[in-house]
Amino acid sequence: MKAFVVEQYGKDATLTEKDVTLNQTGNYDVRINVEGTSLNPLDTKMFFGHVAAAPSTGILQGDVTGTIVEIGESVTSFSVGDHVIAFGGGLGNRSGALAEEMLVPENMAVHRPDNLDIAAAGCLPVISLTAMEALKERATVQPGMRLYVAGGTGGVGHLVGQLAKHYGCDVTASAANDEKAAWLDKHGIHPHRYREESAEQLLTRLGHDGFDVIIDTVGGDHLQESFILAKERGKIISIATRTTQDLTMMHSKALTLEAVFVALPLLKGKEQEMIRQREHLAEVAKLVADGVIDLVIEEHVPRQVDALNAAYQTFDRQSHFGKVSITK
Repeated sequence: MKAFVVEQYGKDATLTEKDVTLNQTGNYDVRINVEGTSLNPLDTKMFFGHVAAAPSTGILQGDVTGTIVEIGESVTSFSVGDHVIAFGGGLGNRSGALAEEMLVPENMAVHRPDNLDIAAAGCLPVISLTAMEALKERATVQPGMRLYVAGGTGGVGHLVGQLAKHYGCDVTASAANDEKAAWLDKHGIHPHRYREESAEQLLTRLGHDGFDVIIDTVGGDHLQESFILAKERGKIISIATRTTQDLTMMHSKALTLEAVFVALPLLKGKEQEMIRQREHLAEVAKLVADGVIDLVIEEHVPRQVDALNAAYQTFDRQSHFGKVSITK
């Protein structure tokens, strides 16, 4: 089959189109004809050698949607011909979706709702699992909870804010410009123009002592600012902790800091966690299909080697409004 392969990860990495042979379908695997996928920060970090979890096969991207063409002997949840969504590879010893076919564990796949288009379905897995772990498992969100999202219109961020609002939270999120602030406001999320208003000024304007939970999707200075925004004994949940920070304020306010790494269950074979992730993905897919949650796709990249290489080279150099989709 055709695949787009990284032969050597690092600063000079490139994708090359070549013929490869996929492993045989395992007893608990489903083989998917890939119709859609998307680009995530985890993919580019592995591509450039910054995260030591890259697939040994050189085939990246864990997000996938497509049609099942073969099932393992022990698979009971799916049949050949089913349309599915999954996060099931692109790291460790599992090939990803930058190929014609992809093998995915049964426990990581869900049926694709009939009214969910391929581009949207291919963008959902990683951001859904990340958002739901942060909100449901780490923050244990409750109605009335005050929540702040750093990176409120990014891939994960724009989903987190809407889901938190759906679960009854009072949500504020950062916005870099008027367009993003207007989008947040339209979705019932209070925009914070962080380039024009400091964390201290925001709290003064809102008239409270801080947020119960901060979801940090950016890291760096935003993570440091989270220590200011959180109330005493508040919780900060970050998906971008590969930075060096001064923890003085975290200590003085008795804050809790937790990191989310969505790939851990798949990398380590944690079956119960994978099943919970499958439940999270099914819930978000239905909410998006039903129009409760708005999925933003800012760019559609064709499955062509030059376009893919360009997308990988530029992805980390700019902020994003929603997702980057890759379809046939």
